[in-house]
Amino acid sequence: MTEPTYSAVLVGLTGIGAGRLEEDSSIPVFGKMPRSHAAVYNHHPRIQLGGICDLRPEVLDQFKETWGDVWPDIRTYTDYREMFEVEEPDIVSVATSDHAHADITVAAATGSARAIFCEKPIATSLADADRMIAAADANGVLLSIDHTRRWDPVHLKARQLVLSGELGPLRTIHAELFSPRAMLFRNGTHSIDLINFFAGTDPQWLTAELEEGFEHFSEYQGDGGRDPDTDPYASAYIRFAGGIRAFYNSYKTAFPGSQVTLTCDRGRIEISDRHALLIRGSSHYEWSTTPIQADSYTCEEQMAAMVELVDVLENGGELISPGGEARKTLEIILGMLQSHHNGNARVNFPLG
Repeated sequence: MTEPTYSAVLVGLTGIGAGRLEEDSSIPVFGKMPRSHAAVYNHHPRIQLGGICDLRPEVLDQFKETWGDVWPDIRTYTDYREMFEVEEPDIVSVATSDHAHADITVAAATGSARAIFCEKPIATSLADADRMIAAADANGVLLSIDHTRRWDPVHLKARQLVLSGELGPLRTIHAELFSPRAMLFRNGTHSIDLINFFAGTDPQWLTAELEEGFEHFSEYQGDGGRDPDTDPYASAYIRFAGGIRAFYNSYKTAFPGSQVTLTCDRGRIEISDRHALLIRGSSHYEWSTTPIQADSYTCEEQMAAMVELVDVLENGGELISPGGEARKTLEIILGMLQSHHNGNARVNFPLG
C-alpha cells in the first residue's frame, strides 16, 4: 500500500521560514538537521511544498533563487488567503512576524488544513492565542508550536530522567539565555517553554524585572521579532504548583548561548549548547559527572516536529508542543510584563 503524500504551503520566508544552510551545524548537543520550514519540507519524503507566501515580492524572488533547484515551479503569493483557497493545503507552516500568527492560523484552521506548524511564540496576546487554539479545536486541526527544544533528544532524555524519579523530586529549574538577540518574545520563549516542559505543572505566581528602558512595556509593543531593541530581556522568579521554583535570566550579550540546570534531591542535570551532564554526589567534595547520551534517533527539532505531525494525523495521539502548552509559556511572558510595569509586583496565575 502506498503511503499518502501531503500538500503543504509556507507563509513567511525569512530566517526560520526559508533559510538554507550550506554547511551542517557543528553544535554537538543539537546535532545536524534541517534548520528551517523549507528545509524540512525538502527532506520529508511524504510532503510536497506547493505554494509560498510573503508580503514582499523581493523575498519571494530570493526564495526562488535559494531553492530553485528543489522547487523550480513553486507557486508564489502575496496574499495567504488566496494561497489557501487555491492550494487547499493539508499542512500549513506559519513563519511570519510574531504578532501576525493569529489571523493566518485561524484562516488556515477554517480552511482545508489538517495540521498547522506555527513558529514560536504562539502569539503576542492571550486573546490571539485563544482564538488560534479555538479555531484549531473546532475544526479538528492539529496545532503544533515550534518550541524546538521539545524535540531535542538530549532535552527529552533529561526530562525522562526527571520523570523516572531516579533523581528524586525536582526542586529548582534555572534557565539562562545570553546573546545579542536575547529577546523575551522572540528567543526567550524557548527557555521559558523549557521551564514549563520540565516543571510539568502549572505556574502559580511570579515576580519579574525587564531590561532598563522598558517600564512602558505592559503589553507587547515589539516589531514582530526583527529588532532586538524593541523586545526586552528579563529576569524572573516563577513558583509552580508542587513547590517547584524556577529562575529565568536573560541578557543581550555579544557572547551567545543558553543553558538550563535542573536540581533534584539526588542529583543535578546541566544542559548547555555545548554539553549535557548528569551530576551526583554524596558530599560537597565528591561529585560524579556523567555525560547525558540521547537514545538513538533519526531526526530532531523541526524535522522531528513534522514527522510527529504526520504520525499524529495518521495514528492519533498527543503532540509534544500543542497550542495549549505554548499558551502557558506566553502567559508567563505576559505576567513578566505586568510584574515589571507594577514595580516588580507579584503576579498570580491565571492572569486576570
